[in-house]
Amino acid sequence: MVGSLEFCLGALNTKMVMVLGHTACGAIKGATKTFLQSKTVRQAKAARALDALLQGLSVVASKSAEELGPTATEEQIASHAVKLNVFHTIDFLLEFSPMIRNKVSSGEVEIQGGIYDLETGRVEFLGRSPAQAALVQRSDFTMPPSLSE
Repeated sequence: MVGSLEFCLGALNTKMVMVLGHTACGAIKGATKTFLQSKTVRQAKAARALDALLQGLSVVASKSAEELGPTATEEQIASHAVKLNVFHTIDFLLEFSPMIRNKVSSGEVEIQGGIYDLETGRVEFLGRSPAQAALVQRSDFTMPPSLSE
């Protein structure tokens, strides 16, 4: 994903990246369920790619549950996790791509988030990640976790 975006921003001179989540996301629902189950049952190491995906997304499910509090339902947690995942994805791009980070910092490129509502066809625009200002100031570079192992 990062390499493709770097190509678009460099070779094609793209000026805006839209990270678009969607309502009723099955992956987020699965990750929320996996996260909530992990609180009561010890989870085995991921045996399939789908298991690894759901465990990876459990970070946003966990943050969603924390932000909404103990009375939140699984559905509420999953719905809020969609929004958090949009920002998590934007943050990932800014954290792990110096090229993207530099272009955003200089104002050459905008990264915006949104959520597409599958029922209505409308997009709720979320704007920039709340962490963007801090992330574009970073000068260090680390490899994404999937490449550093």
